[in-house]
Amino acid sequence: MAQARVGVRVADDRKSVTLEIGPVDGPSSPVGLELEQLTKVINLLGKARRQMIGGLPAEPLAGKTVETILDPVWYAQVAQFDGSLLAFDHPAYGPLAFAIPRNDVAEIVRILSAHLALPADQPERPH
Repeated sequence: MAQARVGVRVADDRKSVTLEIGPVDGPSSPVGLELEQLTKVINLLGKARRQMIGGLPAEPLAGKTVETILDPVWYAQVAQFDGSLLAFDHPAYGPLAFAIPRNDVAEIVRILSAHLALPADQPERPH
């Protein structure tokens, strides 16, 4: 597959972006997108990624560096299956919801309960 050059520039007023995709050694045509259009592109790319990794074994997250969102908007509820629904509003991807099976909910509760048992004075938050 040919290499591609990808660029994104946010407008000064932060109301639109210019997206540019083209061959490394050739011209490209910039496309302007408003927030709703950009969100749709992000969702379509996410669905494409999901198809590409479909059937591959999931890699463990322990020990990996992942982007940390400080104090996200969140929502939780008992799901309509034997588990819970946990949703976060990710600033880059928008609202994301996870249906978590009951046994994983129990593990999350165990870990968070251990956290709450620690003294309240903890080092500064991650960046």
